[in-house]
Amino acid sequence: MRRLKGLLIIIMIFLFVSCEKKKTNNYENRIIGEWIFEQENPKRENHFYTDFSYSFDKNENCESKPGFFEIKERTEKEERKVIFYGTKTKYKIEDDSLYILNLISKKWYACKIVGVNTKKLKLNFESNAILEFSKIEYNQNENENFDKIIISKSPCFGSCGINNVEINKDGNVNYSGSAYNLKNGFFKSKIDTNLFNEIEQSLKKTNYLKLEDQYSADWTDDQEVSVTFVKDNKIIKSITDYGRQSPKIFRINIEPVTFLYQKLKLVENKNVEEFQNINFYRFVKGNQIIDLTRSEVFYLFNLLSNSKSTNKTFKSVYSTTYDNDLLHDLRRIETDGRYFKIYSKNENAITLDLGFNFIKKNELLKRLKIKGKYD
Repeated sequence: MRRLKGLLIIIMIFLFVSCEKKKTNNYENRIIGEWIFEQENPKRENHFYTDFSYSFDKNENCESKPGFFEIKERTEKEERKVIFYGTKTKYKIEDDSLYILNLISKKWYACKIVGVNTKKLKLNFESNAILEFSKIEYNQNENENFDKIIISKSPCFGSCGINNVEINKDGNVNYSGSAYNLKNGFFKSKIDTNLFNEIEQSLKKTNYLKLEDQYSADWTDDQEVSVTFVKDNKIIKSITDYGRQSPKIFRINIEPVTFLYQKLKLVENKNVEEFQNINFYRFVKGNQIIDLTRSEVFYLFNLLSNSKSTNKTFKSVYSTTYDNDLLHDLRRIETDGRYFKIYSKNENAITLDLGFNFIKKNELLKRLKIKGKYD
């Protein structure tokens, strides 16, 4: 009798486990991987932010990109700001439900797994609204390495965060914020090698070297994001995206990097040079010009801020003049590409030696063009 009872218990346990496995449809294994949002069915206009992805691993770790954000609306004392909580969280699966931990509320929010296979994931967060995701398959080039990345965000007709960030492989970070940021001003910080490697790996997955140099929307007053990748002091790729027109996989991996400053210990840089306030710069030679992107400008002037002054005389090839009240003492910059002579408004000048020819190193003569009507 005892043996029979024991056998019945074993059978019941087996049936229970079998039912549980059937109930979950092996979702725990099938959901592992990276998924990017494609569409909502039925589609509802302006219902939610559509640039996002989920990554699930077997240890119930989830990464949601571009991340968890909270908007603090403008008050009488403060401008509008966006608070970044990060991208890495946890998930769990119970029956046919997926739970993801919200980093803002610290609560689990649930959705129903409608279906998942090797290529597609369908989730139901609300009744009659199915979110469809595609499995991200990377054709990653392991040789697409960079030593630093610089990202600049321009103003817009609104409350876009205006800032620049430069992240170096050696861990050094340079950040400047102008408006609508948690921190405005010039700051320095450090990150560890693992974090830089994570950033590098995430962007290598976008095949950034094969992307276009420029993406642009056909409307006005939007924000431009410019990104520059540098290796061995050479610009290997610069991408500008006006109005979020670059590939979605690129955008969702860039966005968290622009908010990284909020997760770092920032130390104010009190030795800011006047030229570091410049966001717009071009090499001018008569009626010819070489334009730089905002991120390239931030990169160049960070280099100059660490350059040594010299009494070296040189033949100026390019001259750029400034008449801007925001630049209190800067009047003109003359250069041959390596030496930069920076004049104040009273014509006092200092010459900085970059140590290499910025124009030749980066093959910028390929960009040389005749001034247009609006240049």
